Amino acid sequence: MANNLIIGLGGTGGKVVRELRKRIYEEFRSNEPGNGCNINYLYVDSSPADLNDRTGWKVLGKSVHLGDAQKVNINGISTAALQSLGQYPGLQSFINDDDKQLIDQHMGPLITAGIGGQRRRLGRMLIANNICDRNQAEKNFVTKLKAAVTALQKSSEDNDVTFTICAGLAGGTGSGSIVDVISQIRKEFPYQESTKAFKIRLFVYIPEINVVNQKHDNGFYQANGYAALSELNAISVGKYAPFDVTGEKDIFTQKVQRLLQNQESFEACYVYTNVNEQGKNLDLGTKLPKAVADFIFQIVVVGADKNGQMSRLVGCENDGAGPEHDLSGEQTRSRKFLSFGVVRVEYPETEIDEYVTYNYAIQATRQLTYNLWQEGIGYGECTLEEVGSGYLDEIKDPKNRGKLKLANADLTLEKPVIENDSTKNWRAFNITWETRTQGDAGLVQQQYEKKQWLAQFTKLIDEYYSNGFRKHGVKKFFEIQTKEIKAYASFIRRHIESKLFEEWASGGKEGKSMLQIEKYAMILRQDCEDRIGAFKQQISKLEQQREEKAADIKAANVKWNNIGWIRDAVTNAASKTFAEFKTAKCEYYVLETKIESYAYAIQLLQQIGIELNSMILGIQAMKQELDEILKQVVDQASAKCQLNASPEEGKMKKYKPEVVHDLTRQYVSDYDLQNANSTEIRQKMIESLGEDGVRSFAQLNASVDINTASDIIINICSKNARTAMEETAKKDPLYKMVGVNILEKLKNELNSEEKIEAFVDSVINLARSYVQFNPTETAAVIGDNQGAMVPMVQVAMPKPTNDQEEKFVKDLGVAFSNKQTGFIPSFTDGDFSENFKSNQMVVVCAKAGFPLRFLLNVQTLREKYNRLLAAPQGKLNKMVLHTESFPTPLPDLFELNSADLEHPAKKATLLALALNLVQQQQDPVTGEKFLAIKVPDEVFGDQWVKIGKDFLGCVNALKQDFKKLKSLEQQVEKELHIKARSNDQKMEVRKLLGGVVQQIILPTICEGNQFNPLYAEYKNLAMEIINEKLKDL
Repeated sequence: MANNLIIGLGGTGGKVVRELRKRIYEEFRSNEPGNGCNINYLYVDSSPADLNDRTGWKVLGKSVHLGDAQKVNINGISTAALQSLGQYPGLQSFINDDDKQLIDQHMGPLITAGIGGQRRRLGRMLIANNICDRNQAEKNFVTKLKAAVTALQKSSEDNDVTFTICAGLAGGTGSGSIVDVISQIRKEFPYQESTKAFKIRLFVYIPEINVVNQKHDNGFYQANGYAALSELNAISVGKYAPFDVTGEKDIFTQKVQRLLQNQESFEACYVYTNVNEQGKNLDLGTKLPKAVADFIFQIVVVGADKNGQMSRLVGCENDGAGPEHDLSGEQTRSRKFLSFGVVRVEYPETEIDEYVTYNYAIQATRQLTYNLWQEGIGYGECTLEEVGSGYLDEIKDPKNRGKLKLANADLTLEKPVIENDSTKNWRAFNITWETRTQGDAGLVQQQYEKKQWLAQFTKLIDEYYSNGFRKHGVKKFFEIQTKEIKAYASFIRRHIESKLFEEWASGGKEGKSMLQIEKYAMILRQDCEDRIGAFKQQISKLEQQREEKAADIKAANVKWNNIGWIRDAVTNAASKTFAEFKTAKCEYYVLETKIESYAYAIQLLQQIGIELNSMILGIQAMKQELDEILKQVVDQASAKCQLNASPEEGKMKKYKPEVVHDLTRQYVSDYDLQNANSTEIRQKMIESLGEDGVRSFAQLNASVDINTASDIIINICSKNARTAMEETAKKDPLYKMVGVNILEKLKNELNSEEKIEAFVDSVINLARSYVQFNPTETAAVIGDNQGAMVPMVQVAMPKPTNDQEEKFVKDLGVAFSNKQTGFIPSFTDGDFSENFKSNQMVVVCAKAGFPLRFLLNVQTLREKYNRLLAAPQGKLNKMVLHTESFPTPLPDLFELNSADLEHPAKKATLLALALNLVQQQQDPVTGEKFLAIKVPDEVFGDQWVKIGKDFLGCVNALKQDFKKLKSLEQQVEKELHIKARSNDQKMEVRKLLGGVVQQIILPTICEGNQFNPLYAEYKNLAMEIINEKLKDL
């Protein structure tokens, strides 16, 4: 199994990682591609906002964002560290005293912000600070690098890992950190030449010629690109060995060691920019990162299978061309650079699948939310105002109020809200008092003489009212029940919500939608509020009736007191009056009880209103979640299979979107299909509540957040949509939308030689490299450099499965061979490779083995770079552009012409005169005086070779002969190593250098006039030499 670690540096690298993750998920519905490919990621950035930003990381409703273990935050560096560099040898190694002074004077705000700020030096400082931070070792790049590699090796049981590093070279973070990312990988995982293990390939964005967004240019945008390319080139040819920013020291010198010495650095560097070979502009935001990710997908994921490898491209990576030499024979310009372009020719099965899936999801979400079926159309949408007709009458119906436990008897506790042992003997108020008064009346009539009936009965019935009613007495009972109001209200809310939930859960045309339930609940809440006013009016009526009954009691009392007991034996007045008193007392206490109960009911209704409001909020939260998902799937559906859509970058689609639209309309207007789909989704959501879970919308919303709900909807819709498409294909092959082979599709479409040739021309043009080449440089032959840039076309497609497809592939191979010289139309060691998906053909155009001078952009970047170095703050600019201040200039990316060589020729001549390597000599025959260079000769001793008549003659001669100039520079360096080792020696050489300016330059070039501008120029040149080579230790 092939192990791959994809590393994104900075914003540009992060975008490529994002698009690759999405590409993999689109193909495999998983972050793990399988296919023999084991893959892990690291994303390094100085912006916490970018590291944690999830925008754009979703595909098919699923987030493919990286986990914390896959992110390295290099934001921030303490000013304390910069003030005590001696304690941080890793940082100090690439920040000399001059650098430190410039940083202190000019970079304070950027240091405080802790970001790259488009300064490459600062980007390096940030990753170096991260790597050497011992206090948070678990968060540093090297720790996470090792952990990621170990995880890959363990899961695959394969030791080899290929590192793919993606970065933009225009900024500070990615461009500044790339040298240390390469060197630290090589430190931990040296390249194994024999097995090609631990290969590093780079994907770097080269800044555009014309900056697309001026806001992105802080003045260093393009110059950064040239500085970074210079360093990568120097690393590749062994001219730059970065310091080990961990601070580890060389065991012999006890100085911080340099890495990448005498070892392979990277095997291939793929370069790209925003304009391709055809001059077509590519969008920097998403289209270009997508195209790069598509190419990485092809070589990493598809190429993990040997049959899927693009053999010629792999060969160029593994056996890259040797570097170019300059005219002195030095290796100066690496040729490990490659360009690439890619086009995917496909029957867009994934997009079709997504389009149908998202339309299913639209229908399902509308059903759950609105349940508005429209024949021939599918589920529609409506507003809150459009639903709820008849709900108020339904709610006011006494039968329905009873079902909801909102009948007057429930609210007044005339009957129990919650039935238990303590409530089983509760009776209606009328029955309770009739039974009680009848019983007490019978008791006193049996046990007492007539004259005592009224008093004893009053005593008993009043006692029952005060202490006996439901074991507590009326007032005490309702006082106790007041403490249970919240529990009762909550119970009633749960009871109501359970019924409404079941109506939603039942689905079908008769079931209630989320919107209908919301409207029903709102009307119900309003009805409860209205009933509070009605109950208050009812209390007033009851109080009036109570006064009437009190009067009846009083009248009966008077009548009782006026009974003539002698005549009573004849008239039986006592029995009649007692009966009247009993009835009045019964009715009075019924009214008293009802007054208390309605007062209680008002409080209960108020609490129920609060509970209903909470229930409505839960319903609205769930509806809002569904509305958000609906918006997402509508947006996603509208972005897929568009009619008359503009061609996508890097894609050629072979299908008819109108057929997909027609078939999808059939699916969404099929009630049985869509009802079954929404039912399955609804049941899956409800399952999350558990068998014994509370059936409430708030609980559903809590257990199924928007991501979970979206996943449920998309997964089920995807399954059901695919089943529908497969069933359709069985019934009518003309409507086959899944399992389509691209060869079959192309064979039917390209049914003539002319059409095949036109197709091949088209795909090759679409797949042209994402760079432009400079024809002047590509045509230039410098010295004895051998080898040319290697152009290639690689084609990945499914292998033919029948004779007709075999013939078609053969015809394609002929067309590609006619178009591209050297194309080998074979799956075995040829330019055909097997694509893992039958619906895709991938065409890659690449060029390999060229030096960076071939790229059109690089000339512009060089001009911007030189302009910054020549500016008044040139010293500062040079410091921030490079990852360290180099004592010896890096190899130039271009062959230097005489104008370029004039400056180094003057410097070399000045120093050579000071060190007596160039002296005045005289021809003994003619008497001519001239300057000559001392050339070592092992046989005859040092020889003097004439250079020029005078100083300027020497400069002119050297700038025309690069080899002689390099030889002089090497002699100067060798002499300095002998004569300028100590501070005293350096002082002596400085004096000699000053003497050359005063005694040679001033009289011969400046006409003895110190105010001549040339005098200041040469003094500055001498100071430049002193600062570079003769400063005290």
